[in-house]
Amino acid sequence: MKKFRLILTASALTFCSNVFAEDAVSTFGGPYVSFGVGYQNNTIEKENVRFVTGSPSYDQPNSSNKDFFGRIQAGYGRDFSEKFNVSLGVFYDIGGNKVDDIKATFYQDNVEQSIKNTAGVFIAPGFYVNKKTLVFVKAGYVRADKEYVRPQAPNSNINLSDSVGGYLWGVGVKYLVSKNVFIGADFTRYTYGSSSSVVSLNGTDVKISSTPEQTNVLLSLGYQF
Repeated sequence: MKKFRLILTASALTFCSNVFAEDAVSTFGGPYVSFGVGYQNNTIEKENVRFVTGSPSYDQPNSSNKDFFGRIQAGYGRDFSEKFNVSLGVFYDIGGNKVDDIKATFYQDNVEQSIKNTAGVFIAPGFYVNKKTLVFVKAGYVRADKEYVRPQAPNSNINLSDSVGGYLWGVGVKYLVSKNVFIGADFTRYTYGSSSSVVSLNGTDVKISSTPEQTNVLLSLGYQF
């Protein structure tokens, strides 16, 4: 009987230790990569066009455009207790960055503004709803290249490409579908600072200032190493 109790106790301890060890395994700890496709709304606000050497100044109406885009992302996560995870990540957005036309009607000309090469870094604290599901918030820094092109004369390089930086915030969720593969959904907003470029419209140098913003939703597929 004593031997039986001993075996039973040892079996129970082994089972409990295995359960605790399994619970301690980090679901979203360690490095990861993901690829996603989403839908993005781009806006231009506080847009102003004026002569470089003169006084006329014209405020343009806010403009917006919606488009699909892709994202490549990589990061590293670490668990703190069984319920919390914090990850650091970097990303690069592909496509979907046309904002809209700048209506420089007083020069009888139009200039198309685009935001390209959007990239950033972020920190994302998260909470485990269950072992396979992590919800998180994120905040970080984002930068992009702003470019002006004259659509009616694409061979004339009128633009000064300049970069614009700002901050991002968002929320999201990850779900582990297998040992290493996960799916995710994100909502993110980029808020850039104001920037300006000097371009030539019909032989006249003008300064165009604006403040871009981007809001996007994304579905992604990732691999947790």
